Amino acid sequence: MQKVNEFKSKEDVQYIVGTNVRKVCKEKHVNLMEFAEEIDISYEYLRHIVSIGGQKSLSFYSMYKIAKILGISMDELCKGIFDDEKRKNNR
Repeated sequence: MQKVNEFKSKEDVQYIVGTNVRKVCKEKHVNLMEFAEEIDISYEYLRHIVSIGGQKSLSFYSMYKIAKILGISMDELCKGIFDDEKRKNNR
């Protein structure tokens, strides 16, 4: 197992995931109010997730439901979280 010296902050991870959710919802013309009901979270909470800055975090299960309903992979939902690590490992 590779030793990890640095982690992204919780806020950075929330921002990345929130940005990815917002981007896919926009591309697919998803109504956020209906989407919130489908994933069983409040509309207000979903708004905080997809807002600029990703102000709320998600459980793994909620992330799974979001990816499943949007028809994307968990990798796509988390795209950008591991970019720095990949660049370091490829040196």
